[in-house]
Amino acid sequence: MKAKLQLNQPDQCPRCGKNFHCSKSGKCWCYEVETNVSLLDEIQQKYATCLCPDCLNELNQKSKRKDLDNIQ
Repeated sequence: MKAKLQLNQPDQCPRCGKNFHCSKSGKCWCYEVETNVSLLDEIQQKYATCLCPDCLNELNQKSKRKDLDNIQ
């Protein structure tokens, strides 16, 4: 049995292991997610590839709550 050629193979999230689609060569869904610079730096230092939407959104929400906790 021959394997089917997949032109648009899914990526695997390095954080949770889920498959997702990253549009590295075009406009990706992640461009619409507003994150702060410190979170982006943290992600780039910890992971070699892109995160899935669930993980990026989860970390983004945690980061926003953390920032709000620091406001006096």
